[in-house]
Amino acid sequence: MGSEAEDSLYAAAVRRAAGRFGAKIVAERAWEYSTADVRRTAEAEIPLFTQSVSQSFEFANLLIVTRPYDLIVVADEAGWVGDYLLYRTWDPRPVAGTQGLTPTAWHPRHEQWGSVQMQNRFRATAGRAMDPIDYAAWIAVRAIGESATRTNSVEFDAIREYMLGPNLKIGAFKGVGVSFRSWNHQLRMPILLADASSIVAVAPFKEFLHPTSDLDTLGYDAPDSTCRLK
Repeated sequence: MGSEAEDSLYAAAVRRAAGRFGAKIVAERAWEYSTADVRRTAEAEIPLFTQSVSQSFEFANLLIVTRPYDLIVVADEAGWVGDYLLYRTWDPRPVAGTQGLTPTAWHPRHEQWGSVQMQNRFRATAGRAMDPIDYAAWIAVRAIGESATRTNSVEFDAIREYMLGPNLKIGAFKGVGVSFRSWNHQLRMPILLADASSIVAVAPFKEFLHPTSDLDTLGYDAPDSTCRLK
């Protein structure tokens, strides 16, 4: 992971998810960025940086075998080193996290469930592709508009009560109606898993079951959270 505060938060989220879904973290590596040595480049150091996780070697007549890994998860919000990991690791392994296979709320290549029309309308209006921040702003306004329409009211309390209640289902171009969690007001919705140019998969996956909503397998479920908002 990188050395920024945001990287530590991302890494903590990865650790939590790994524990929840039964993944095993076999090693962690911190990339210390420094401009002290201009000869030091990420391109040159990535193979060595990723080698020690799965390397076997002899030392003092002992065979040292470190644990192999199936996936590299990178936490590097600023992109100091994460952008160089793909295709440069010592062992050929997929990369996910802030680079590589990335979880995102929206992606320019998302085309399912009528989203092509949404993409085209945004591009015609803004002259560029729609990004996750644009999508968050749109869905926030959509939630208010939907609640106002359903309640036939412009009163704050009426709109808020409906928006945070069990009847709200927003058509969000994700294949299911999305809504807000009652315990922490987090938006529950499918998450796109994408690389730079395509959608690879859409979570949640059917293998992870939930007694009330598969969408609550993502994020903080009620038993996981001590937050109770009113």
